[in-house]
Amino acid sequence: MATRRILQPTARQVRLGSILRGLREDGGHGSQDTVARGLGWSEAKLSRIESGRIGISDSDLSSLLDRYKVQDRSLRGYVIDLRRRGNVRGWETDIRSVVSTMYADFIGYESDASDTYNVQTTLVPGLLQTYDYAAAVLDQHFPGMAEEERTERLSIRAKRQSVFDRPNPLVFWGVISESVFRHAVGGPEVMAAQLEHLLIMAKEYPGTVNIHVLPEASESHAALFGPFVVLTFPQRWEPDVVYLEGLTGNRFLEETDEVQAYSRLFKRLMMSASLRGAESLELIERHLNGYREG
Repeated sequence: MATRRILQPTARQVRLGSILRGLREDGGHGSQDTVARGLGWSEAKLSRIESGRIGISDSDLSSLLDRYKVQDRSLRGYVIDLRRRGNVRGWETDIRSVVSTMYADFIGYESDASDTYNVQTTLVPGLLQTYDYAAAVLDQHFPGMAEEERTERLSIRAKRQSVFDRPNPLVFWGVISESVFRHAVGGPEVMAAQLEHLLIMAKEYPGTVNIHVLPEASESHAALFGPFVVLTFPQRWEPDVVYLEGLTGNRFLEETDEVQAYSRLFKRLMMSASLRGAESLELIERHLNGYREG
């Protein structure tokens, strides 16, 4: 007997479910059970739609939007388009056999985001890593990894960086602890090339790649908070998400209060504790010269 292959939900399905849950809760339309009974559905069906575990048909989506009295044509059109795109299994879905589901979802979110706000305390942010730097990081975290898997993971890391070349590129905002530049990941030559790459990216993508360095002398040391990413999306109906990456696992934060707390923290670190853009690039160049001079 053939085994049925269970498809993992796409990141867009999860986001669509989150938007639909928000429409129900923010609009005061009652519990999942109340809405489901009104539509002749089971509560389990609506629960699985809101969690992104299953997709939703055009007719069911139309019925749900009518139930929620969604009259805004822009919102209806966007939700319907997100449903359509959610059924397309992009490359971030295909890589789930190589990376964790959580990381694959993050890549899916990142692919559609308008802005990404990064705080990094120990490493250069993944979107700005060179191949050799990323390889050195991977070898430290997963020593002895099979060469095929290693190559595939590095290819995934490189492919993520295509977001800067989209018609509407992802805008990167980064607060990077100065200590990151003192840790010679991969050795002095690899680190020098990595710092040079940061300078090139900032100069070749002005306004798109924005780097701010949190100096070691700062009282607001980034290590007190740990690394995190806040992703925002082009449509006002899509909630921001926070991505936390740790040694033993990653997780998303989507509750409004938690997301706002991280957004405020990023703003404080960038505006009050970090160097301005030009000063940050000058500091990076000083560290680069230090590696070049040995």
